[in-house]
Amino acid sequence: MDEDIKIVEELRQSNEYQKAQILHLEKALKLAIAGQEEVRMMSNNEIQKSKEMIEDLNKRLANCMSTIESKNVELLNLQTALGQYFAEVEAKVIFASVSFMFCWSCSL
Repeated sequence: MDEDIKIVEELRQSNEYQKAQILHLEKALKLAIAGQEEVRMMSNNEIQKSKEMIEDLNKRLANCMSTIESKNVELLNLQTALGQYFAEVEAKVIFASVSFMFCWSCSL
């Protein structure tokens, strides 16, 4: 009988120890889950910030590309106008030369 009481007491102590271990492990698990949730939220926030930055940079790039395209059109228009100007100047020079030669030959 004393032996039975001793075994029951040892089992009760073992049971209490295991309950304490389980409580400790449950607390550790809750802390780990909370830590993971915090990390996940921080990661999601960083991802969102990165997406917003990428969107902003894409808008800026599109604006730059539009500006470059406008400047290219403007440059092409200026080149065309300059070409026309030089063609007119060359035509005037040729006309002046021809007129001079015509007048010179008439005076002979």
